[in-house]
Amino acid sequence: MTDLPGFRASRWTLRRRLVVQTVAALLLALPALAQQKKNINLRDMLARPTYGGYRLSPDGQMVLFTRTDREPKEWAATSHIWLHDLSSSKSYQLTNSTRGETNPRFLPDGRVAFTSNRDGKNAWYVISPRGGEAVKLVEGDSLPASGNFSIDGRKLVFTQETDRADKKEWEDRVKKKDDGYYAEKKLTWTHIWTYDLESKARKQITTGTTDNQGPAYSPDAKWIAFSSNRTGTGIRDANWSNNSDIYLVAAEGGEARPLTTNVGPDNAPVFSPDGQWIAYGSSDLRNSSADQTDLKVISVQGGAPRNLTSGLDYSISNIEWSPDGKTIYFAAAEGLTTKLYKVAAAGGTPTQVSLGANFVFGDFNASSDGSKWLVTGGTLEEPGIVYLAGVDGAQPRRILAEHDVLDEFNVAKSETITWKGADNWNIEGILTYPLGYQAGMKVPMILQVHGGPFGRYSANFNAGAQIWAARGYAVLQGNPRGSSGRTLAFGAANQNDWGGKDYVDLMKGVDHVITMGVADSTKLAVMGGSYGGFMTFWTVTQTPRFKAAIGHAGISDWYSFFGQTDIPNLLEYGFGGLPSASKATYERWSPIEHATKVTTPLLITHGENDLRVPIPQADEYYRLLKKLGKTVEFLRYPREGHGIQEPVHRLHLDVEQDKWFSEHVLKRTKAVSDDR
Repeated sequence: MTDLPGFRASRWTLRRRLVVQTVAALLLALPALAQQKKNINLRDMLARPTYGGYRLSPDGQMVLFTRTDREPKEWAATSHIWLHDLSSSKSYQLTNSTRGETNPRFLPDGRVAFTSNRDGKNAWYVISPRGGEAVKLVEGDSLPASGNFSIDGRKLVFTQETDRADKKEWEDRVKKKDDGYYAEKKLTWTHIWTYDLESKARKQITTGTTDNQGPAYSPDAKWIAFSSNRTGTGIRDANWSNNSDIYLVAAEGGEARPLTTNVGPDNAPVFSPDGQWIAYGSSDLRNSSADQTDLKVISVQGGAPRNLTSGLDYSISNIEWSPDGKTIYFAAAEGLTTKLYKVAAAGGTPTQVSLGANFVFGDFNASSDGSKWLVTGGTLEEPGIVYLAGVDGAQPRRILAEHDVLDEFNVAKSETITWKGADNWNIEGILTYPLGYQAGMKVPMILQVHGGPFGRYSANFNAGAQIWAARGYAVLQGNPRGSSGRTLAFGAANQNDWGGKDYVDLMKGVDHVITMGVADSTKLAVMGGSYGGFMTFWTVTQTPRFKAAIGHAGISDWYSFFGQTDIPNLLEYGFGGLPSASKATYERWSPIEHATKVTTPLLITHGENDLRVPIPQADEYYRLLKKLGKTVEFLRYPREGHGIQEPVHRLHLDVEQDKWFSEHVLKRTKAVSDDR
């Protein structure tokens, strides 16, 4: 197999090629700087520190953040809290326990609160910004890294899952191996708790067979707003409902009062500065995969809510009030990007807050007077950008640039592209070019398909695409119909058609990149996970154009999947009914029903503890393809769920994927990664 010069070369390979006249010209044409840097690879990506949890202090003088490092031998990850002094531009580590710390935030008095299980139990702690010994506040075995402090910093409201009522009896039964149980019988519930930092009093606020989330104090700390699902079902129930409403309860406890009665989910309540209004995210759709969240406000006295984004056909998140209560800020997933908007709390047309043409908004928080903003986000070629700015992102100044840990790596060019899909619809995607690409080259290309189906690729830095680009592949990541980030109609357009026009959208994307003169039509591959795994399984039954395929956690038989998955309602939505009523539809779009048509070599990968797409989906497809004499292999990963998380497993999977595409697409005897 002829190698692709300059795309993915080791130091030894470069030295060898320098003596070859026909290749030397290409190598010398590459920027000198690029030859001095490393190519992006998974091992280095896992080893590099990562940053997050950025918070601006109330006075706007300090920035909190977490830094996560991995121990190189065992790959164990530990996060610690750091402080950055904006006046001196210096950062210093604030915490250093062996178990790590997460979820930092400033209290009004300047102290820093965080969560940790440093003594074996999850707990909230506080520490002085000058350092010293952290003081434990409240602990609990299932205490999550979430919760909200009152404005005065004296109280904490949080959620915690209760123990099952028969806990001791059940533990005794387990010891005796008398542990049979009924399916879908919900025995634990998530409730609201409060903790007083001065008296150290802890109190359960909600009770009963309800699940409660997202609690927030009113400005005077006399009330708590929260979201509650009171249908009595869990997500794994056959008759699960996603309906939740906003409730209000006295901070001292008592009967909770519903503020909303929406048929769909209402979540993430945020009080206005005067405590008279609550802003929240709301969807009018019940149990729909293609969901759209609007920004609504409602009086604490109740009444009809106001939809502030009814004219904005995008899903919103990250709700923040301005200090004067006149404006509400929110993020909107819009196409391949995420933008920051603002709208008058009294109603009006939302307007975009400009943060740069290619900047994908992540989050923001402000000083207590709102005069300083801390804004995070990124671009296709640069993750983890942090800005300090004025109101509405004015005069942004980049800080913590040292957190850009890609300086030592070659970063391949990525760009957003559009093409015409089925029905002549505009379809968006991201094309990443191989390292060293020059106009006119036709290169191997991988089509990557996202999960969901109501998910999307965004114009953010994507390490996975960069790793393949370093190996000499172009990567196309498309958002076909059924993806999020577009209109509600676009997101619902693949209902009863999973594998139909969304498949056509993706194939036309491949055609488009071939027409651009970039992709070599004889060296194409396809891969994806979850719904992307299904689309990979489906694609190889519909076309022989791909030389290799890798499907992770994919669905092969929608009929059996209904009885296995923890989200059966997804199928009722996607196929318009239960399997018994829509059997023909379930079978029509099941890859296993078309297995005889597979000619593409397929690598199936799956985690053995996957509850979302249980591993029998892989077993069924693999066994049938093997019996049919197809080229197929099956990689199983113990202990893994829907995604592969253990670093050693991730490294193994990366190498095996590389080998699969090297053998079947590049026709190499060894993987590109073997040259490192």
